[in-house]
Amino acid sequence: MRSVASVAQVVFATEAGPPPESRLHWLCVEVDDFLHHAGARSRLIFRGALFVVIWLSPFLALRPPPLGMWPLPVRTRALERLERTPLALALLAIKAVLCIPYYEHPDAAAEIGFDGGCLGEEGQ
Repeated sequence: MRSVASVAQVVFATEAGPPPESRLHWLCVEVDDFLHHAGARSRLIFRGALFVVIWLSPFLALRPPPLGMWPLPVRTRALERLERTPLALALLAIKAVLCIPYYEHPDAAAEIGFDGGCLGEEGQ
């Protein structure tokens, strides 16, 4: 899950920096549980995508792997460059899996203005 956290720090970083360590830990526990229930094939696909992101993207930032050993700006540059290659699908898969539980965290939901209610027409 250390690799998941190193990618999540980049994906969910804001101008203020990466998300708090406590939220990243929570995310890793949730992702681990999700993958445990998703089945062997889903875990294999996720791990394959994570391998591409962690071990190949650093080369795009002209750094040796793994991605997690580099500071946030280098990781950001590597993932931005990865998004401009055919390997971007691996990063998309990782982002999709990470976003679902991340935005379920109460603090993350509050940061984007989600109050738990449904969207609808005003006045109904």
